[in-house]
Amino acid sequence: MDNRLYILCGIPFSGKSTLASILAEKLNFVRIDLDDIKFELYGSQIKDEELEQKDWDKVYQEMYRRIENTLKKGKTVIHDTGNFTKHERNLVKMIADKLNIPTRTIFIDIPESIAYNRLLENRKTKKRFDVSDEEFKASVAEMEPPTHDENPLIFKYNDSANDWFQKNLALA
Repeated sequence: MDNRLYILCGIPFSGKSTLASILAEKLNFVRIDLDDIKFELYGSQIKDEELEQKDWDKVYQEMYRRIENTLKKGKTVIHDTGNFTKHERNLVKMIADKLNIPTRTIFIDIPESIAYNRLLENRKTKKRFDVSDEEFKASVAEMEPPTHDENPLIFKYNDSANDWFQKNLALA
């Protein structure tokens, strides 16, 4: 398989990072995660609301730089962040387009109520960082599911990752 860019999108706690980790492991993709970069630059305890626009600009520029450099090395990238809007997805897609590398959007489709229950469960287990109720609601309101012209692959929250992988990416 030639290298490509997979652009994940979905609301918080939809399972994007879980799916990205599985794909990275199974297919030797390079997972580039916005939150990982944010924590590298500003420490693991930083809260989103503590960052100013200049800080977010630095995080995004570093993320874009890593995506471009990894694609240039001939590796497939799975971009693991919310990508809530088509505009956000297009910004990432332009990196691959400039390099003449194909892209594919993967939409993690989950009911808001199930994602919110996962957020509440995470507050007990603390398996990942927390998202405030306000941030969660704002992300849900901002979410623009991919349109037909984005040719998205759809991963439903209750799909088996292995079955989905075999059906959608094994021969991609």
